[in-house]
Amino acid sequence: MKIRSLFFTLCLVSSAVLSSQDYGKIVIMNGSPEYPPIIVSLNGVRLQNTYAQSVTFKFADEPIYRVKILQSGYTGLLRFNIGSEARYVSTYILTKDNTGSFTLLLQSKSLMVGDSDLEPPQSPAIIAPPAITIAAAPAPAPLAYVGSVAMSAEVYKRKYEEVKTKSFDDEKLERMKEAFEYENFTTAQVIGLMTLFSFDDKKIETAIYAYPKTIDQEEFYKTYDLLSFPSSKSKLKDWVKNNKGK
Repeated sequence: MKIRSLFFTLCLVSSAVLSSQDYGKIVIMNGSPEYPPIIVSLNGVRLQNTYAQSVTFKFADEPIYRVKILQSGYTGLLRFNIGSEARYVSTYILTKDNTGSFTLLLQSKSLMVGDSDLEPPQSPAIIAPPAITIAAAPAPAPLAYVGSVAMSAEVYKRKYEEVKTKSFDDEKLERMKEAFEYENFTTAQVIGLMTLFSFDDKKIETAIYAYPKTIDQEEFYKTYDLLSFPSSKSKLKDWVKNNKGK
């Protein structure tokens, strides 16, 4: 009888250990402190409603997660698919390429040896464990967000007014490039900036600066109407044609 009791106890201990190994941890953080703070949800579940530079999800028990990221000052959502693996901390970095598009990249995956976060929660977890244990799969490469998100109207208006305070076109152009360095545009916002300049050459330079960061480039032809001379329109049209999609 004692042998049976001991065997039963060992089975319970082994079951608890295996259960604790079913969890991983996911960390999502901004790649630069200059990026706007974020609110993150995994499979529709968010841990907080306040913006932060990084978010940690404990007790991750699914191999694949749908990620939605809301950035402070923006109305659009960034959407990605990421992977998780039991007993590993998967750290993802939100970065922006030279076109202004955000991408969520796997920076590192480290083993959670001795990590107290592996212990199952005493109360119901935010992400409930599955009824059937599924073998963990290697984390797949994250899918880049298709398309970019333009700045909010509030951010655009504030920075537009900063540029407008300058007296000369050269000063306006310099301030515009400083103020909007990390922002994306809509064509309507580009047109608004072009109206701040008196001469075609500065309007063209503004359009060329903004085009790679314009999210609706199919509407960019509307900027041609802001130019006074046919030669200026042809110049901008030719440039856009040679740089389409960049």
